[in-house]
Amino acid sequence: MRDEDFQELLEAVQQAVEHYEGRRHDLRTTILPMPPKPMDAAEIGSLRERIGLSQRVFAMALNVSIKTVQAWESGARVPDGGNLKLLRLGETHPEVVFGRLYTAPAQPVQPAKPKPRTRRKARAQAA
Repeated sequence: MRDEDFQELLEAVQQAVEHYEGRRHDLRTTILPMPPKPMDAAEIGSLRERIGLSQRVFAMALNVSIKTVQAWESGARVPDGGNLKLLRLGETHPEVVFGRLYTAPAQPVQPAKPKPRTRRKARAQAA
């Protein structure tokens, strides 16, 4: 290794140590997000069923083949990379990933509270 290359490398290591120790603030730090946790066959199947899609439509929505979805759901293969990220996003925000294919579950209707009786109605009912 040439002397000037070694000196440049040594300087870079010294800068990194100074930055790590908090003595240097002019260097950029990039914090990468954690990769999504793996999804097993049961999770993928339950996600698809919760959204209410067939394997074919689910595959089309994710832009993968139906054979890929079948392999995921049987446990023969596991999604990784962008597919895994997309599935995890679809788990938390299905309306974003699946768009109009996803219909949110209906909110349960709350029964109306009975109106309190007024004195007139109470007197009329008593008579």
